[in-house]
Amino acid sequence: MIRKIFFILFSILNLINLHFLFRGLGKIHDIIRMKILQLSGAVVGQNSVVREKTFILKPENLQLGNNSSIGARSEIFNSEKIIIGDNVDIGTQFYINTDNHKFNLRELPLSKQGVISKDIKIGSDIWIGARVIILSGVKIEDRVIIGAGSLVNKNLETGYVYAGVPAEKIKKIDL
Repeated sequence: MIRKIFFILFSILNLINLHFLFRGLGKIHDIIRMKILQLSGAVVGQNSVVREKTFILKPENLQLGNNSSIGARSEIFNSEKIIIGDNVDIGTQFYINTDNHKFNLRELPLSKQGVISKDIKIGSDIWIGARVIILSGVKIEDRVIIGAGSLVNKNLETGYVYAGVPAEKIKKIDL
């Protein structure tokens, strides 16, 4: 019950953006919001932040490493675990969902077949552009760049830039 109260408080504070008005006050606002998010059940590493107006379905299923950020107006539908590593920079309007629809029963309408949920793991040292979509069951290895507007529906290997719908290897990153 107490976690739900803290999550309601986080949700209210999450609607306010003080960064453009008062730089110093915005930083304090972030610290308070992240502490309340932790009290709601999320694991939030040192110097990490989830920006304003971000929707989180289940804070207890979110793990954010150190020095990582999730951009404003993002949507996190996490029926299962979402694990994000250290030094991950995620752009605005990011969308991630651990659920996917079932569609294997011919005798049932598609809308009645339910969902299948799988964890999502995002490694460390990753840059994810604005409006990227990451779907259920995806694992992204360390040191990856994902271009803005990409759709990630399969696992991504270390050391590459990916972009497109669906995301494809574009070039190698110098390791």
